[in-house]
Amino acid sequence: MRRNYISPEYYNTKVYGTYNMIEESNFFGSKMLDVEDSISIENQNLIYYQKNTNEQLDLSIESTSNSIVYSSADDKRVNHTIVYDPTQPIYQLENNTMWIIDINVRNILSNYLFATLKRYRTFEGVKNTMTLSNNVDVSIAEYVSNNVIDRYKVKSITLFISYKDLRDQSILRYKNNWNSSVALDVNKFTKVQTETSFDGTSTKLIFTQEKPSSTYSFEYFFNILFEKI
Repeated sequence: MRRNYISPEYYNTKVYGTYNMIEESNFFGSKMLDVEDSISIENQNLIYYQKNTNEQLDLSIESTSNSIVYSSADDKRVNHTIVYDPTQPIYQLENNTMWIIDINVRNILSNYLFATLKRYRTFEGVKNTMTLSNNVDVSIAEYVSNNVIDRYKVKSITLFISYKDLRDQSILRYKNNWNSSVALDVNKFTKVQTETSFDGTSTKLIFTQEKPSSTYSFEYFFNILFEKI
């Protein structure tokens, strides 16, 4: 056989399918993750086990180590802010104060979905070296962002408020505390205006304090219900 001395223009190299974290549909279907019709993020904890490299390879070994706990209450706490409305009249500020809770619902949902995939070991067997980022957790987060999170929208947010008497501790005026224990039917607060951003990443709760802020602060909590689009 004669050699033509023509160098190939490219080589075919096999790579792991986990390098691509974007699901591609085809005529015969795809391996798209099956998701729930609704997700209610309340006060639940999701527990899972993994190696110290974040990989999930053998549950019998990993379960002998400390568990990882995702707290939905803690996640919601760090992904929202609460401020009084700076545009309200002084009289209202001094009495029935108007408040704005700004919630990063996209971050909360993304973190919850990530913890759910880890809990059910959806990516069990995937090693760091089998991912483009060389980090399985980064790839799982990319998978959630690329394929799952946009399949949901906020359906409702339930706000809970429990008032605290300040007549003996006025220094705590305007200081409202996050507390999951107030999430009871008796503390449901229904007079709330809801505004969701155009891209669906954040939602604002706007409400007026019913008891005067001169003598009451409050503890609060909220649950978020997402529905599949």
